Amino acid sequence: MKKRHLYTYLLVIFLSLGLSACSNSRKNELVYRFIQNENAISLDSLKSEILGTSGAEMLVVYPDSDVVIIHYDRFKTHQEIIESHFTGSGYKITLLRKSKIEEKDQPWLRK
Repeated sequence: MKKRHLYTYLLVIFLSLGLSACSNSRKNELVYRFIQNENAISLDSLKSEILGTSGAEMLVVYPDSDVVIIHYDRFKTHQEIIESHFTGSGYKITLLRKSKIEEKDQPWLRK
């Protein structure tokens, strides 16, 4: 009888750990500095290409800046896929920051 209770407690502990791990943020933010090569496509075409992939939700490039900010869903796409769009389009990039986006950091999504 004691073994049965022990197995039940262990199952509850593992399930709670699994649920807490799955409830972490699904969204990440990438901040890159980019340099345009001489044979690179236009920045607007690159934006359309990146935002056309599933998972990429937001891309911001400030005027007269070489920094781009991308929000993406890490369950639908990966950082390597986003980076391959840059390199394949003729841009050299440097990752400045990668961070998780929590729901509390997105007030525009609250209902």
